[in-house]
Amino acid sequence: MRDAEELLTQWGLWSWQSVGVPRCTSPMYALMRDKVAQHSEPLADICDDDALTVDRIIGTMRRCRPQMAEIITLYYRHKLTMSRIGQMQDDMPRLKVREIILAGQAYVDAGMDMAAVA
Repeated sequence: MRDAEELLTQWGLWSWQSVGVPRCTSPMYALMRDKVAQHSEPLADICDDDALTVDRIIGTMRRCRPQMAEIITLYYRHKLTMSRIGQMQDDMPRLKVREIILAGQAYVDAGMDMAAVA
């Protein structure tokens, strides 16, 4: 079992993976695309089921703790620094942003444990 920080990092990569790529493509296009070297971001090392579970946990977090969900999304999905997030959150101190990120990690960790039990 991976820790919540790694899961959130991989979820952030997963959420941007294949953005803008059409889901239905012709077989000829797929053959041509796969034969050409492509420069891209690193691929997420998370299965779709785990990524969707993290996504669901973030959605639940957004209902009961919207600020925490926003900060987690900005940090892991958009790769913003804690200082920049603090500026966006009405000049919140960087250490307060760090505390919220750690609390968000604990929230996701608990959610993953509950999902594993169910």
